[in-house]
Amino acid sequence: MTEDTTRQLAPAERLHLRLTEGHGRFLIILTTTIIWILNTTLGRYLVREKVLAGESAALERPLEWVGTALFILVTLSLILVIYKPYPTWIFRVAAVYLTFSVAQVVANVISMVSTANGAHGGGLGSLWDVAAVYGVSVLVFSVVYLVLDVRTPGGAFVWPSRDNEEPPMPDVFDYLFISFNVNSTYGPTSEAVVSRLAKSVMVLQVLLAILMLTVLIARAVSATA
Repeated sequence: MTEDTTRQLAPAERLHLRLTEGHGRFLIILTTTIIWILNTTLGRYLVREKVLAGESAALERPLEWVGTALFILVTLSLILVIYKPYPTWIFRVAAVYLTFSVAQVVANVISMVSTANGAHGGGLGSLWDVAAVYGVSVLVFSVVYLVLDVRTPGGAFVWPSRDNEEPPMPDVFDYLFISFNVNSTYGPTSEAVVSRLAKSVMVLQVLLAILMLTVLIARAVSATA
């Protein structure tokens, strides 16, 4: 594909080409690896520090084993796809693990609702786990938005540009910015959302963010009481 033709593509379509050619393909494996490490580490830490207890703690271990097994299968599939002439399957395979990662975030947030009362007098330092779940949520959903954008014909987002300039090709920071703003302001940013699926994912992220804020406020009150 010529450089002129590439410039005529939508921003998400240009990013799609970047990620399915050359070293860009390995970024998908790197991303899923980082998410697996963060989810596994966070889950174990929540159980070890007894933030999750009872049924929530008992559910965390099976989720960890399923997540690890799925991560291995997805990684092997991604490696196979990279060295085969099926570049578009990279995102389909990655979407399988991302779906499970979103489910893990949902499970962690719902489990933490039971800890809303927290320990009295523990200090604000005891709120680290809420911040950790918040951070993992931002990261996971940012990657979900990236995959949705590159897999939606024409893109899931409309990227703004300066006057008389073509819209820039988005990168990871742009999707992190969208995800962080959805988590904190409960809505999209300057980028317009034109995909119904992306809108549905944003609704889920907003609901989780509201739950996390509720837990944060309740725990903060208990910690300083």
